[in-house]
Amino acid sequence: MAKTEKLQRFYNSLSWQKARDYKIASAGYLCEVCGGVGEIVHHKIPLTEANMHNPKISIDNENLQLVCRSCHKRIHDELDGKGRRIRFDKDGNIEPY
Repeated sequence: MAKTEKLQRFYNSLSWQKARDYKIASAGYLCEVCGGVGEIVHHKIPLTEANMHNPKISIDNENLQLVCRSCHKRIHDELDGKGRRIRFDKDGNIEPY
């Protein structure tokens, strides 16, 4: 997902850098999904311009997850582009949940 200019400013902020560094250290530098080398700090509830000023979403350690690139791709492949997880019904149609 491409970052907007506002979101990019957030990701360049000191508060994000501190939250990111804390998550990496607290996860022991390992992917919290597969145990590989953690490379990306992922927001479990996707960060948007609408919620980026909510610290429970943007920088709270409970909403952050350290993942490797493969797991990060897998997580985003399960999202529908609007931050909603998707699944498929018996006919192969997408069902947000």
